[in-house]
Amino acid sequence: MAKPKLLLVDDDKNALDGLVKILAHDGYHVSGVLSGYEALNLLSKKNFDIIITDMKLPGMGGLSLIHEIRKKEESVAIVVITAYSSVKTAVEAIKCGADDYLTKPINVEELKLVLEKLWERQQLIAQNLILKERLRDKYKSSELVGSTPQMQQIFHMIADVAPSTASILILGETGTGKELVANAIHCQSDRASMPFVALHCAALSEGVLESELFGHEKGAFTGAIQSRKGRFEVADGGTLFLDEVGEMSLKVQVKLLRVLEKGKFERVGGEKTIKVDVRLIAATNRDLEREVSEGRFREDLFYRLNVITIHLPPLSERREDIPLLSSFFVIKYTKKYKKEIKGFTPEAMEVLCAYHWPGNVRELENIVERAIVLCKKNMISVDHLPRNIVPEKDDISIIKIPLGTLLRDAEKEIIQKTLQITHGNKKEAAKILGISNRKIEYKVKEWR
Repeated sequence: MAKPKLLLVDDDKNALDGLVKILAHDGYHVSGVLSGYEALNLLSKKNFDIIITDMKLPGMGGLSLIHEIRKKEESVAIVVITAYSSVKTAVEAIKCGADDYLTKPINVEELKLVLEKLWERQQLIAQNLILKERLRDKYKSSELVGSTPQMQQIFHMIADVAPSTASILILGETGTGKELVANAIHCQSDRASMPFVALHCAALSEGVLESELFGHEKGAFTGAIQSRKGRFEVADGGTLFLDEVGEMSLKVQVKLLRVLEKGKFERVGGEKTIKVDVRLIAATNRDLEREVSEGRFREDLFYRLNVITIHLPPLSERREDIPLLSSFFVIKYTKKYKKEIKGFTPEAMEVLCAYHWPGNVRELENIVERAIVLCKKNMISVDHLPRNIVPEKDDISIIKIPLGTLLRDAEKEIIQKTLQITHGNKKEAAKILGISNRKIEYKVKEWR
């Protein structure tokens, strides 16, 4: 197992050099400084896992050093060294944020035991965070449901691209499940044990988005009362998903491009360069090629993001998945609300399949949840559905097709609606439409 990175702080140069030499010989990555000011300066440039500091230091004492460290770093462990007669001071140090203490003269074997204990604790904390992320990711990715050829093709593509480290651009309307696809890619990749971090760019101003992505140092702007890691740091080793990446300002796009090319950045208001290993998955409902041509999106960033593209179809183009998705959401929300509901009546399912779903899968999920809450029987009926998705009874024979619909999609809509009206009677549907029964058979077979 890898050993932790140590920073030793002691104004006694001989004692410091001796301890650095002993610990380095045992495989530790050790740096040593002679004062608290030097320690803080080095901490601004490098990351350490454990800091070992003497309590008596020139200029800045041990307590002040611990206080300054804890204002910036929460995860680093701190061990204080104190004279035997000053154990009370060590207790104060622990209250101030130290994790353990040792008395002089230092017993090296005792120090190593303390280091092993602290390092093991840090590893356990990291593992617990990873396990929580994996459980969350597994739950979220399981919501990616579909049996149509379009979705099966997407599932195969997810399996193909997951093992790589290539950047991926997911295109699709709002509510089609872009984050679920990104999560599924992460869960099937070699990074599955590391964090999956998502950030939705659309609702954030330029300054807030920059801080969210790259973090900020204390005092970088009004309200920055302490340093904070950005999403890139949190996702180090894992996957960062940026939804609605097309909403980014050109300034933030420049910094994002640098991270993709160099794997490093600085926090807002900071000078320390931070290196990360992050796989980026981006998504948008915009036409990025048009955004590039109109000068709103950088061409070089577009090509960096668009190594692999996945197109998610709107729900209106995969209506055959509506019963499957509806059943999935019924199971999900009957468990959540502890209800015994089996599903939808045939009439209610017919309404769901006929609706055009401008909000896509997200809208369907919201409607199913609403129906589960309202339903007091064991089946969801038309009465439990919002009035805006239920057609008037007098309009059952009217088919509304938006202007601009492709001819093949219009044909599909007309034949499917006619089959719904005839309750699946192909011969009667063919007679109504003035086409042969064989054509109906052929089309049904093609779409199925």
